[in-house]
Amino acid sequence: MPDMEKFYQNKDVKILAVNLTQTESGIQDVRDFVKEFDLSFPILLDQESNVANTYQIQPIPTSYMIDSEGVISFKTLGALNYDLMVQEFEKMQ
Repeated sequence: MPDMEKFYQNKDVKILAVNLTQTESGIQDVRDFVKEFDLSFPILLDQESNVANTYQIQPIPTSYMIDSEGVISFKTLGALNYDLMVQEFEKMQ
């Protein structure tokens, strides 16, 4: 998440993080996580796993990069580091 925050701060991108809320013990855990990592991008709550089911999120985390036309141009399973985010973002331009 620190790499994602850095990417958000350094590039002209929008990030929408989706928390699979059913995997948490409570929403306060999500708030604590956001505060701990000082995240400034939106963290959406998927309380009924609708997003997880629609996008077949498995495993957690799964990350997508969606271009300005709404097309998924990159998907990765597992953690995503800053350098890979930049590399894939530059391919989209």
